[in-house]
Amino acid sequence: MELLSLYSVGIYVIILFCLSAFCIKKALNSYAEYGHCGRGLTFTYIAFTYLATWVGGGTIVGLVAQTYNSGAGQYWVFAISCVVELLFAVIFLKRIRKLQVSSIAGFFALRYPDYGEAVRIPVTTAVLIRNVTMTGMQFSAMAYMLTYLFDMNRNLAVLLIFIIITSYTILSGLWGVVLTDIFQGILQTVAIILLMAFTVKLSGGIDEIVLFFSATQNEDYLNLLNFKKSAIDFIKYIVVFGLFFLMDDQANWVRIYSSKTEKVAFWGFIIPLIVTLIILVIPTYFGVFQRAYSAGVEEPQYVIYSFVFQALGLKVATLILVGLLASIMSSADSFMLASGSIFAEDIIKRFINQEANDREMIFWTRAFVMITGVIGFAFAIIISDLIHLWLSGIGMAAVIVLPPYFMAWFSKLANTKGALAGMLTGICFCAAMALGAIENNVNMFLIGMGCNLAVTTIISGLTKKPLVETVEQTYFFAGKFK
Repeated sequence: MELLSLYSVGIYVIILFCLSAFCIKKALNSYAEYGHCGRGLTFTYIAFTYLATWVGGGTIVGLVAQTYNSGAGQYWVFAISCVVELLFAVIFLKRIRKLQVSSIAGFFALRYPDYGEAVRIPVTTAVLIRNVTMTGMQFSAMAYMLTYLFDMNRNLAVLLIFIIITSYTILSGLWGVVLTDIFQGILQTVAIILLMAFTVKLSGGIDEIVLFFSATQNEDYLNLLNFKKSAIDFIKYIVVFGLFFLMDDQANWVRIYSSKTEKVAFWGFIIPLIVTLIILVIPTYFGVFQRAYSAGVEEPQYVIYSFVFQALGLKVATLILVGLLASIMSSADSFMLASGSIFAEDIIKRFINQEANDREMIFWTRAFVMITGVIGFAFAIIISDLIHLWLSGIGMAAVIVLPPYFMAWFSKLANTKGALAGMLTGICFCAAMALGAIENNVNMFLIGMGCNLAVTTIISGLTKKPLVETVEQTYFFAGKFK
């Protein structure tokens, strides 16, 4: 089993490198091609790269562990982000497309342009926090697989993952990512469907599964709407973690900018998002049904792997293994490349070398892809709880940037001084949290966001109002958006 799995993983990795290498000549023509595919991505590329990114291996493993422990209602831990992203697409996507910006920091710079667009620095900081924690989440998910399958040291497993993903990601930039995502998106979808089918079959069918939960008086485990939180806690969760996705990830802004047309950008976002919501139901109930199959005795983080490698035949297990690998790699590469792009465009090009040519921009993008991988590697070693890692990244980014982000769209009062002061407050708050001086929980994230909002509002109110033309750059109701 181990030998076949090792060969299969090796062949799969070679295919990834070949697909990425296939795009090198085209990608290295210019930074526009390397970082944004010449703004020519068609629906197929866009839809598959979104799907492959959103249904990440960390998401699958984390969701299975959560639902195994607490029931199907844990689906909403991840699904809320997708629901809010639907609102993001309807409310903001076409406006973002019209602004012709490829990064969140670029959007902030339009609305808060004073001091040489210094606002790009704290925004980039927030985006990188989100990206490195998401990268670490994927690394950690794969490390669980390798340690279970090959009895490998966990730190060594994370290191190997870092080397593989970083190497094929930097080869040909966004072209390599979207091309490999088509291949990986198909593999991961097949793997998820097979997992559910075999779970139901080996558990004796749906009737036997329902009977198990009835006998153990745990019928609520099957209820998708049983979030197991109070209404107040649910609202807190939406405010902190849901609202982040009304701004969304840097990787998605890159794809919106890189789409061939506005229509492709919109429908290439909406359709895979709906598909993602449907697909996530499968690992949700896989985790729940595994409780019936294993009688609730497995360690949650290893549930998916123990089932695959102990209960399934060799060929099927190998196929699912490769599919799970695909889901992990296709998500991690997107966040790593997005980090490299924002660093090259919003830090290097703006503050360090404004005359940077295409070759230099590609170099810096690649360099920071590697740095992001290193930081993600560190997070994966330090924090093994996938859900905690995912939520921490979102929460800290929300504390730093969400208040001035929404004020950029809807406020005529906010100015650069206020936004910078608010975001600096958010950064200090998150630093204190990282050092353990402040607890890492939803209540503290709410307080941090409140502090940011208060400081931004007060400083903006006490200082000079922004110019009308500056406000109109991003004001939601501006005439240019009608």
